[in-house]
Amino acid sequence: MALPAPTANHCNSSCCYMLGAALWFLDYVKQEELWEELWEELIPLLPPELDDEIDFATPAVDDLAYSRDHMLGLMTVFMERKGKQRQAFRKIWGLIDRETSARLKGMFKDALLDYFDRYLKVRSRVKPHAGQVGGGAVPPLSSPAFCDPFGINTINSLQEFNPARDHADLWFLTHTPLLAGKSPEEVRETLRFRRSSELLLGFQIKAPYALCAAYLLLERDGDVLANLNMLTTNVLVYAERCLPWGADEAYSYAKPFEDGTPDLSLRYAYHPHENAEAKDLPDPDIEEGALLSESQLFYLATGYALPRDQAPSSRLRSWFMEQGMAENRAEALTWGAWFASYIDDLRAQRSTPFDIPDDFEDFLNSLDEELPELAGEVETETEDSAAKTAELTRQLKESRKALHEAEQGMRRLQERICALEIDTLRDRSELSQLRETLFTLRAKENPPEEAPGTEIEFPWQTKRRIVAFGGHDTWRKAIRPMLPDIRFFDREMLPDINAVKGADAVWIQPNALSHPFYYRVIDMARKENIPIRYFGFASARKCAEQLAVDEMASAD
Repeated sequence: MALPAPTANHCNSSCCYMLGAALWFLDYVKQEELWEELWEELIPLLPPELDDEIDFATPAVDDLAYSRDHMLGLMTVFMERKGKQRQAFRKIWGLIDRETSARLKGMFKDALLDYFDRYLKVRSRVKPHAGQVGGGAVPPLSSPAFCDPFGINTINSLQEFNPARDHADLWFLTHTPLLAGKSPEEVRETLRFRRSSELLLGFQIKAPYALCAAYLLLERDGDVLANLNMLTTNVLVYAERCLPWGADEAYSYAKPFEDGTPDLSLRYAYHPHENAEAKDLPDPDIEEGALLSESQLFYLATGYALPRDQAPSSRLRSWFMEQGMAENRAEALTWGAWFASYIDDLRAQRSTPFDIPDDFEDFLNSLDEELPELAGEVETETEDSAAKTAELTRQLKESRKALHEAEQGMRRLQERICALEIDTLRDRSELSQLRETLFTLRAKENPPEEAPGTEIEFPWQTKRRIVAFGGHDTWRKAIRPMLPDIRFFDREMLPDINAVKGADAVWIQPNALSHPFYYRVIDMARKENIPIRYFGFASARKCAEQLAVDEMASAD
């Protein structure tokens, strides 16, 4: 499928989605059980030294979990994936397991199909109303005709042509990147048609980091989904727009804190945790009802002491609320911004040495003299232990890898066993119904004297949704008035999968049903876990009574 779009240029130049992919990859390594081994394999693949001035523009993003060198290192590999970092790029994506790789590709495919489905709806359903001027393709320029020697009619046709109106589908495709994140009013004004606007506004990306990573994985594998030109670009642009830095660069609208002190007054009554004993929580030596301050409660709950000279920024909270955010959400985000900034500042201070007292400097100087002697004594022992440590480390890595593979195999085996158990229970239920039907058919050969039973009045109103298949035409004609709420399918009519999906039970009259038809009904019912019943009589009334009795038993 060839649609006009500068996909390659966009995907090679945009750093926005590459930062999202880099953070997704670092999160993946961090969350894996064998993260130490993955980290040891990842670090050598990153550029050993980064220039002070990176030759591509990067979003001004700080992340508390990872250093900027690691983020920029991954981005450098992604940017130069078709050049000198080609091998490193392929090895990095080779670190993720197959299950995760397949899941990433599936997420991108789902988002792409969602967008493509919306485009097809615009193409098939959005048409200019009757009576509108124009419509159709661009009028061609033709040679002068006897009836219009100067081409006046052709010029008028070109002036009346409006692409937003006459080609709503192409207009939808070409303007999607420009309208990502725009206001509903601007989307409606640009796309002209209400239906086109609703379809575009309803398109959402729920996992932008994963989609950014998925595109690079698809590109590495040469997957066709990475080369659908405008379709792929539009999905990727929407994923970029959903990233935290996708709207614009950080301009620091307000400082995340202001000068102030936390509330240290004792005015909150302490109450122990309700389930402290059941959850094996520590029991503070505090009497119930004792007064505590905000800082004391925060310390008890988290182990952190609040900053002594800072408070959350009231200006930042007001700015959040001006954007339409609820007050409680604005308050929570303001506290989060304060602590993120506080922790980031502490991290920066750690790189700056503190002033060291003179006596402590003397102590360090004495260590400088003694350490070489101590190092000589342990050097021999260190060499022997280093070899043993390396061998033990290798064995430990192999053991962990084998354990991880065994756990995955066991998990897959357990899932397969559960699926087989479900299938077995379902088959047992169906066999029970078949035995009951066979017993009824054999009993009709030597019928005993019938005892008077409960008289059932027809028509019978069923409370559950039931569909029935099979039976001769005369049988269906006779039974339908007695069971008006049940949908009977003609024996030549293919089963309606939606009807089966929405049913509570499926009944089958096997005396006039072909094998292919029967197995198709059975397969659909089994797939949806819908119980199956069999009519055991040729008489329409007897069958109706059988179904009514079964419904009364189900209700009990």
